Amino acid sequence: MLELTPGQILSRAEVHKRFGGQTQGGISTPKDKPVILLFTGEQGEKYGYRDEWRGDTFFYTGEGRLGDMQFVRGNKAIRDHVESGKDLLLFKYVAPGKVQFIGAMVCIGYEIVQAPDVTGTMRRAIRFHLQPLSVLENLEPEMFSTRVEDLRKVREIARGNRTMRPETREQRRKIFERSKAIKTYVLSRARGRCEACGTEAPFLTEKGQPYLEVHHIRRLSDGGPDDPAWTIALCPNCHRRAHYSVDREQFNRELRQKVLAIEAEMERILFEA
Repeated sequence: MLELTPGQILSRAEVHKRFGGQTQGGISTPKDKPVILLFTGEQGEKYGYRDEWRGDTFFYTGEGRLGDMQFVRGNKAIRDHVESGKDLLLFKYVAPGKVQFIGAMVCIGYEIVQAPDVTGTMRRAIRFHLQPLSVLENLEPEMFSTRVEDLRKVREIARGNRTMRPETREQRRKIFERSKAIKTYVLSRARGRCEACGTEAPFLTEKGQPYLEVHHIRRLSDGGPDDPAWTIALCPNCHRRAHYSVDREQFNRELRQKVLAIEAEMERILFEA
């Protein structure tokens, strides 16, 4: 994630030097990086924004200082970030111009609440429910299977409806289900071989499954739901190359083409069988 680590403190100017994006406001949407930058702090309360942790969920107020908040610009970007394949990076102000990186997040839902705007007038405000991406990263896939019926079923879940719904509990369940299904499907699809270099998995896990790592081609992180057409199973060596090598951008473009070819073949296998 461009060398960001949770707890790291840096200037907001440095954040934008690395990622780009709007330098003002709570939600910044860089054009050339697969991220959405979120900034939170006590100063937002004077504009009707109140952000807080409840357990492992962070309640983050959307943007819009005057009148009802709408799902446009930054609010739309947060709501649709799973579908667009972008990471939510959360920062907290700790001093003027200084922010602390909290971590990568995933939006598991939202609610519409009554809150004052900048004039003190009550309005409809959006509160997003965010959860640390690490929770999804640690999900274990199901046992791999190469049976056509099993692959077809898990692929359908992995490619399921990614449209955000306001019912947070149901949305959370669906996101967790999709995240696990994508891992299961991609690792099953690979049949124990790296989908980049073709070598066999370097070892078997305790469960007797070939060890490969799931890589999200269009994102900076490898946690949470994306889409099978943008996700690939790699050996540890190719996975590190995809993130850290000098030719990583070109390598990820090549991986994208490989996945398109693989998925075209899977369409034939699964639906012409």
